[in-house]
Amino acid sequence: LEFRRVLFRSALVRRSRGSSLRWMQEPGSTPVPSRVVSATAAEACARVAGEIHGLLAASARAGEPTVLGLATGGTMVGVYSALVERLAGEPVDLSRVTTFNLDEYLGLAEGDPRSFRSFMAEHLFGPAGFAPERCHFPDAALAAEQSGLAGEAYQALIARHGGLDLQLLGIGRNGHVAFNEPGTPEAASTRVVPLHEHTRADAAPSFGGLEHVPTHAITMGLLEIRAARRLRLLAFGEAKAAAIHAALVAPVDPACPASLLRNHADLEVLLDGAAASALGA
Repeated sequence: LEFRRVLFRSALVRRSRGSSLRWMQEPGSTPVPSRVVSATAAEACARVAGEIHGLLAASARAGEPTVLGLATGGTMVGVYSALVERLAGEPVDLSRVTTFNLDEYLGLAEGDPRSFRSFMAEHLFGPAGFAPERCHFPDAALAAEQSGLAGEAYQALIARHGGLDLQLLGIGRNGHVAFNEPGTPEAASTRVVPLHEHTRADAAPSFGGLEHVPTHAITMGLLEIRAARRLRLLAFGEAKAAAIHAALVAPVDPACPASLLRNHADLEVLLDGAAASALGA
């Protein structure tokens, strides 16, 4: 697939012939080492799925483990569909793959189809054949009773596995990543958080109305996310354009948690045209 780099003459600086493109920052902002790729949603999902497949295959050949950080939401459905297809056509030994999901709602019964565990079982773990005992989620039941202990346990489990090789991310329209809502400091670790009204409103259709959406969740923090060796953030649609502008162009600010990932050494942001539409503003 060919991927078109986003080109805005007023917003980009080419460092050298054939090199990647770097966003021109607003005054007072932090330089961005991230790569920004413009593609259709299908192309972006296929690109990321191909990268994950390649990582899994290389690790399997070397007899080494792979640790993936995974996300949920509509943006990820295409990634997981493409990855399942790749694994079906080019099988990989998944016996040494461990996964950690970013977050989980509090207050849902075990097996609730609206839980992120159910989402992952439907879209990836079941179809691809991931070993259930190696697929980890923050413990929402423990978090409801001992929030601090649940957060510490998840952070320690990630550390025992050597950290995350690659973390998938979406972005909320208020700039949140995982459930790290506006105002989250860079050093925040796994913890229970109240959900922003915008986040709950976006989830309302899946729950049959806002009044049924959980008010709290347990989420991986920016500390663990930033420690991942690769970050791949995907955003599609005009509703994400303002958040992408805040994340990549405006000054770094905890009001847009995604902007705190900007200086990660290996961040790739994959956008369709609509999500990238505000970057030249």
